[in-house]
Amino acid sequence: MAKFLKYHGKGVWIPIAQSKIQKGDKIMEIIETKPAKEVEKEMKIATEILASIETSGHRSIKLSTLLTKFGFERKSAKRIDTINSFLNNYGFYAMPILTSDLDTSANIQIYNFPVEQLGDLFDTELELENFIYEKKLFKKLGISDVDRQYSPSGTKDRLDFRGTDKEKNNIVLELKNKGGGKSAVEQVLRYAGQLKKEEPKRQVRTILVTGIRSYETALAISGMRNEQRKDFEWFLYNYNNKTKNLDFVEVTDEEINKALNSR
Repeated sequence: MAKFLKYHGKGVWIPIAQSKIQKGDKIMEIIETKPAKEVEKEMKIATEILASIETSGHRSIKLSTLLTKFGFERKSAKRIDTINSFLNNYGFYAMPILTSDLDTSANIQIYNFPVEQLGDLFDTELELENFIYEKKLFKKLGISDVDRQYSPSGTKDRLDFRGTDKEKNNIVLELKNKGGGKSAVEQVLRYAGQLKKEEPKRQVRTILVTGIRSYETALAISGMRNEQRKDFEWFLYNYNNKTKNLDFVEVTDEEINKALNSR
């Protein structure tokens, strides 16, 4: 038996009879194959997640807390499968992907659109920055030299890296260990403006590196003016913690459009 929820605004979904559904209504269909109390519990969890997504773009929650919400005291492969089934049924996507190997202290981000990471993530942004600096991996992005934690004159801002390339262009290189989103894109553009103000005659390239490809970042990039977009580059880092190898993979315009159309 199916139940239907109608979007009421501000992350709230309310039950609605199928006969009352009108054209243009935002509807979620729930296939009820479980006891009513269990379905109600899952609907409550889903509503809480949707409310967070509405205000913040995603729901951030520790795995231990998520287990507790489902009434599980301990982690097991079967219980993780139950949560993954719930996420799939409600059209949610978890990052990192839920597995029984994941520590219960891990922080999970839940989205209502597909997200992607290519490899392992660093524990902190500082670790990512240190690794790229110490291994001189910025050279893989066509950057010859960098100034780390550079502060443009007259500001309190600090760039992860100000770089130069062989054409002597200034480069803003900003790193985000996980996702970027609108704030990261705006941050990069602000830094570019500051460097342009310092040296008006030099071209400024802007590079954002993230660990996760997400809808919010794609949306922010798609909203740029043409003159901003032509010098903006978005890369995912692909890190293998076992081999300690890290590469960069550029996110193409085609992939940005695909992310936008996935929601």
